[in-house]
Amino acid sequence: MALAVVAVCVALAAPLVAIAAMCVAAAVAAAILSIRSIRWAWSIYFFALCANGLQVTVGGFTVRPEYAATPLFLLALYAYAGREPSARTRSPFIVGLISGSVGLVAVGLTSGMLFAPETAASLRMAVQLIVALIAVVPLTRVALDPRFVVRSGTAILSAISTVSIVGFVLDPSTRVAGLAFEPNIMGCLCAGWIGVLYYFAGDGSVVTRQVVLLAAPIPVALILTTTRAAWIALAVVVVCVMGRNAARYPVTIVCSLLAFTVGVAYLHDVYYRVGDADTFLWRVVHVIDIESGTGAYRLQLWNIAIDQIAARDWSAAIGTGFNTFPQFNPVDPTNVAAAYLSSMWLGLIYDVGFVGSAFFAVLAISLFLGVRHKRHALPLFIALAICTSVTNVIWFAFPWVFMALTVTAARSGSSSASEENDVRRLGHPHKRRRHRAAVAS
Repeated sequence: MALAVVAVCVALAAPLVAIAAMCVAAAVAAAILSIRSIRWAWSIYFFALCANGLQVTVGGFTVRPEYAATPLFLLALYAYAGREPSARTRSPFIVGLISGSVGLVAVGLTSGMLFAPETAASLRMAVQLIVALIAVVPLTRVALDPRFVVRSGTAILSAISTVSIVGFVLDPSTRVAGLAFEPNIMGCLCAGWIGVLYYFAGDGSVVTRQVVLLAAPIPVALILTTTRAAWIALAVVVVCVMGRNAARYPVTIVCSLLAFTVGVAYLHDVYYRVGDADTFLWRVVHVIDIESGTGAYRLQLWNIAIDQIAARDWSAAIGTGFNTFPQFNPVDPTNVAAAYLSSMWLGLIYDVGFVGSAFFAVLAISLFLGVRHKRHALPLFIALAICTSVTNVIWFAFPWVFMALTVTAARSGSSSASEENDVRRLGHPHKRRRHRAAVAS
């Protein structure tokens, strides 16, 4: 009997041990590849940014892929800067980045320990914010090859978008979410990366025709998330693209504007016939509606948050801790779940008060001032600002990384230093093959 029990336990544990061994092996391989190659490190890190919806809860603490990918990427970035000193850069706004990040986290930790009903929950959100922010400063100090950064990032997000679109075709009742936490996050992710593509579009060696074709599924996936804020953000980028190319493609732009006008006229007629169901078409014709649907629901929660902020004493200066709105409001107006404060801007004042919001402003402004081509970066910053107005993405790393890329990764037309060193040390690949053929003969 004892031997039978042992045999059964071993048989049941074997698959778990095998899975655990595979995970450990994959983690070790990823670590080795990341440290040896910044390209592998960036690709793994970018995938982790996109896969923020893949999560495991351990002891009440949510673990996401970026928690493991972030330290690997930072180690790889440090090793890359050591191998290639020419990749190191300096930013006059580094003090603002550091002080803004540290001040924001410090205020949130302090207010959470003083006022949060559930201190542990606020501390967990603080850890998530630290993981999101910790790569910002290193990314602004080390310049990566923009061609590979854009090409690989587009390929990864496009692949996720393509699979998501196929899933939508098979089941049109769903909203496209990709590997993101929710459809709204996926919409913000796509809008942000399209803003990154716009920033680098001035360099034909970075945003090539192949990259543009590769990126085609991304706006489609954005639209199918049915996230109205992301639609507006996409419209902002499209208008900027039209303005940027007005002199080169005037006929195409005029035709596009006419088609848009006809579409708006059609939707105006549909507005009165679409009904009350929260469908894709209903969201299109109610894109800025705050009197019904989720717009009215968000407005109701915002009013609750404003009333609670106004009722505070001196704690309004530093807030009540990270993500404390659902702690003070465990049941939302629909009596379904805990209330969620969707606006990042209002959430900042609620969580970290006016002092913490000031540190956030220092961080964001320092990032923008460090951008090389501010006019081309505006669509990215505006798109993220629009999306975060109705979806709080401050806890995720991807918006911070996207903005940081515009600070140092804009060395147009430059190849990575490691590639240049390999060519100088080993010679051109074609020359090496000819040399081996000559020796063999």
